[in-house]
Amino acid sequence: MMERFVVGKDEKRRRWTNAGWGALFSAVMVVAVSFGHQQDPERYSSFLFWSVASIVTTLNLVNLIFLLRYLRAIGDHCLEVLPGKLRFLTAGKCSELEFEQVTALRLFRRRGELRHIQLLLRNNRGIRLEGYQDLERLAQCLQDALPGKQMS
Repeated sequence: MMERFVVGKDEKRRRWTNAGWGALFSAVMVVAVSFGHQQDPERYSSFLFWSVASIVTTLNLVNLIFLLRYLRAIGDHCLEVLPGKLRFLTAGKCSELEFEQVTALRLFRRRGELRHIQLLLRNNRGIRLEGYQDLERLAQCLQDALPGKQMS
């Protein structure tokens, strides 16, 4: 039986919120340096102001580019749990992970809520699954599909 999971709207909203907090924090930094420059121009030089302003602006633009790229990629992304394998479908491309490659399944909770799932592979790499709608059901499907694997 195939189960299909997509990235939820809550995850998209959380990512936008985090980007907004980053931009707000950056603006506060620029205002603080600007205020310091007004109060003590020798200690807070205009070079410091322009350096901080240009760095935080550049970093926020890069963050926005990565966020938009992520949102575009997950727009048509889904995860399918099939008998014996896990299929990732993104932008018309398909990749599959055979469950025999998985050595352990780890569930990470915060305040009782499942935050993400990590699949540990034989090659000591991990796959982190987060942001999917109904993550609890995904965890249960993976636990059922991976009998006898180490759970933590």
